[in-house]
Amino acid sequence: MKILNNTIDKIITRLGTSNDSEICTAALAAFKLIFMPFATMSDKKSTKKQKSYALTRDFLTEGIALAGYIGITKAIKNNLTAPICSKYYKEKAKELIKNNKLDIDSFEYKTLTNIDKVAIKNHAMNEFLSDNAKKFTKTQDTHIKNLEAIVSKFPNLQNPKDLYLNTKKTISHVSVCILALTLIPFITNKFIYVLSKIKSQDNEPKTNTDTKPSTIKPFSMAQYMNKTRIGGLNVFNR
Repeated sequence: MKILNNTIDKIITRLGTSNDSEICTAALAAFKLIFMPFATMSDKKSTKKQKSYALTRDFLTEGIALAGYIGITKAIKNNLTAPICSKYYKEKAKELIKNNKLDIDSFEYKTLTNIDKVAIKNHAMNEFLSDNAKKFTKTQDTHIKNLEAIVSKFPNLQNPKDLYLNTKKTISHVSVCILALTLIPFITNKFIYVLSKIKSQDNEPKTNTDTKPSTIKPFSMAQYMNKTRIGGLNVFNR
């Protein structure tokens, strides 16, 4: 029973903390990929041609959406979240310098402008995935502790864990919207266009290239006279 409770607790914690947009949209795409074809085939008012087109479009749209939400969005988050967090702290450091709250040679400024991106990512992940926590190096651990100490001094700075998770979710929302509004419809339309071209070529009547066109042989008087000698002589004797 304890194992079951721990498993449920991990699932709830994971879904509650990492409730990115692509999780919901990918689940919806998978559901539609399975059940939309059944709805299309059960439509008695549609013709066979209409059903064929609808099935093709459903499979392509939801299949591309599922791959895009899971693959593309994940890749974008993994590659952009930490750099954006780093940029955030650098800009905040400049702002603190401008407001005379930091000195350019201070320890705080150097820490904020030299963010360890891997340390921020692992720190954020370890907060809610304790069993799969990645071990920090001594340098990374020191860096995170120093960063959290600096953040506590300045209320306008976000905690590294909260910053990473908030940035990741924002990237997820933006990525899903862009995919749904631009990339997925574009790729689907291109696939349908190519398939229609292939189908139209298959339906074209095939011509027999092996048969040669008949040719008219040139007129030969000798051949004519040999075949119709009497007629030929009569013609020339007139």
